[in-house]
Amino acid sequence: MPYPKVYIDAMLVNWGDRLFQEPLRHARAARLSRVGIRDEAARMRAQIARTLRRTPEVMVKITNKAASAQGMGAVRRHLRYISRNGRVELEDQNGDLIAGVDALRDLTKAWQLGGWGIPESSTRREVFNILLSMPPGTDRQAVRDAARGFAAQEFGDGRAYVFAAHDDEAHPHVHLSVQVRGPDGRRLNPRHKDLQRWRERFAEGLREHGVEANATPRRARGVTQRYPKPAVVHMTARGETPGYWKPLPTDVQRDAGWGAHSGVFAAWREMAYTMARSRAREDRAMAVEMAYFVGGMPVQRDRPVSERAQDVRREPSGPAVPKAGDRSDDVGPDVER
Repeated sequence: MPYPKVYIDAMLVNWGDRLFQEPLRHARAARLSRVGIRDEAARMRAQIARTLRRTPEVMVKITNKAASAQGMGAVRRHLRYISRNGRVELEDQNGDLIAGVDALRDLTKAWQLGGWGIPESSTRREVFNILLSMPPGTDRQAVRDAARGFAAQEFGDGRAYVFAAHDDEAHPHVHLSVQVRGPDGRRLNPRHKDLQRWRERFAEGLREHGVEANATPRRARGVTQRYPKPAVVHMTARGETPGYWKPLPTDVQRDAGWGAHSGVFAAWREMAYTMARSRAREDRAMAVEMAYFVGGMPVQRDRPVSERAQDVRREPSGPAVPKAGDRSDDVGPDVER
């Protein structure tokens, strides 16, 4: 028997939040109104659809963490780097453009002496250096425009910042430097959940500019491999072998990665079971796509043989979900991959 739509929507919000956000946040669905659950479920369906079709993921990370705590000397060096010593335009929080060596020198003086000031050397972080990037082929102007909107939304409280778009590499990316202290003296202190919010807002800005972009945690996509840092990439390009970088995970790391994804598999399974009992043909088709998506996750390559044998003998609990390979007309049309 099909489930009522309000039940399906509530389950999507519950398990979708657990999958795409921090654990245990799924309890918030109990506090939403019927209209609120409907709206959040629509947002969640869009998020799931982007993930299933493997929409390009945005990258937002804080760089130069150690150098950022060394005062104006390190800040000056970083501003020279992102501006290519004045050859690449910087744009500040007011939309003013800064180009040339003289203008760059004026900017660094203003940052050092203006507002709360930045000491020449410091034991505390004075500037956050943030990198916003997209895969090769992404429209570069859209990346720049989305970064501008993101910076204004997150740091537009009077805090000083500048950003520069680099076009000399395959990945379109923007370097954003933000002063730690705002006009009221309060210091930025981003946590893991803040970084995820930054990714989501940057992705939303890209979509507003016509670029398909997604912002999901690695674990939600079954991704376990961490890619090398730029320094490692540059060393290997020169034919050097870093002593601490191991391109392939050990057996222990693979097993740990598989175990850490148990909650991810549970979330996808519960959503697929629920969508398979929907009256909506689109929901039932999405349940099939979920089965294919989870089966093709990178983490499946690291699956212990004992786990595979157990799953062959184990019957799933709850409503039946179509299995990979079952593409009857009852669950909707084939979807191209």
